[in-house]
Amino acid sequence: MSVIRLLLQNTLPATADGLILHRKCACNDALKGASAATTIYRKIYMNIKDIGMLTPVRKHWRQILIILAIYTTWSVAVFLFLIGLQGPETTIRQFGGSQAVYFNFGHSIIKGTIVYYILIYHLALPVVQTRKWKKALVQCLLFLVLLTVYEYFWNFKTGNPNIGEGAHISVRTFLITAVILDVIMVMMSVYFATLITSNEMHRRKEELEKQKLQAELSAIRYQINPHFLFNSLSFIYTKALKTSPEAAHAVHLLSEIMSYALDDWGELGTVPLTLEVDHMKKVIEMNQIRFNHMLHIRYQEHVEEGDVHVPTLALVTLVENAFKHGDLNDEQHQVCIELNVTKSRICFRVSNKKKKGPKEPSKGIGLSNVQQRLQLMYGAKQSFVIKEDENFYSNEIIINL
Repeated sequence: MSVIRLLLQNTLPATADGLILHRKCACNDALKGASAATTIYRKIYMNIKDIGMLTPVRKHWRQILIILAIYTTWSVAVFLFLIGLQGPETTIRQFGGSQAVYFNFGHSIIKGTIVYYILIYHLALPVVQTRKWKKALVQCLLFLVLLTVYEYFWNFKTGNPNIGEGAHISVRTFLITAVILDVIMVMMSVYFATLITSNEMHRRKEELEKQKLQAELSAIRYQINPHFLFNSLSFIYTKALKTSPEAAHAVHLLSEIMSYALDDWGELGTVPLTLEVDHMKKVIEMNQIRFNHMLHIRYQEHVEEGDVHVPTLALVTLVENAFKHGDLNDEQHQVCIELNVTKSRICFRVSNKKKKGPKEPSKGIGLSNVQQRLQLMYGAKQSFVIKEDENFYSNEIIINL
């Protein structure tokens, strides 16, 4: 009966805390072995620190409070259920007696909150979002092993030495129960991680729709007649073709650049990578014509997989930012544009030396817009990194496919 009650307690909150119901003695006995439990806590802490789980804790303080509130409510409900099932005296005695019940109950809640926070936000959520499970699986197994070792010391070493006899629970039974409960906890964590990811995707979709609506309203407010614009460019191109072929080619490039920028590219605003790269090269060529081919630019391209999509004008914006603020006349420090595309990742990097003298006014709206669109479209699968010092500036987009 004690094993059944143990499984009931642990299956409901799924944190292996039901073992305490059968293994806690008086508070004084528990405190004598607290040093051993503290040692295990320290080992778990160091392991968590090594695999980088503590860095985002401050960002997740609201989530931690939510987990704490839910787990506390559930634990209280289970505690009251056990009181109704077997009476208050038996339940309190199983929690270590009247002197230790608060300590053991508080320990159960704190430990359960920490365990679920790590399982959901640092193990299950990255797997659900990125589908990269190998590293997370190793971390999860390591964490669960350390948790089991801690449970063993807490339940067998810090309590009554004869607890196995009193509760009729052997080490083998303890390990089997721990494995079953670990599986239940992982399944629940994956479920909640999937639910969180689904809600985030829904929120991003709503944000994208809102941004698209705002962009359409802005376009209506500030639009010019595209037919008039392109007819005018066509007329200028025809007139300049005979007298200045290079000027006519520049007008033709400008017409294609404007057409690309004004076109409607669907709900998400993404285009094939090859189209974005082709447009970027036209912008580079246009600027070379503008400055009599005197600009020092080094372009490197390595594309293994071209059948991918990127946000419209995302790559072009970084290049235009280098043309606007960079020193393009220094042959020793050329503007470097690098594009590397594999089946699993897109990496685009632009670096330049800063221009001396008066700077053109800029509010950074273009880069901010690119960063926001990448975040909404790809979430944790992307990164937008800006590095800057007194003389040099670089920015890099990485999208994990």
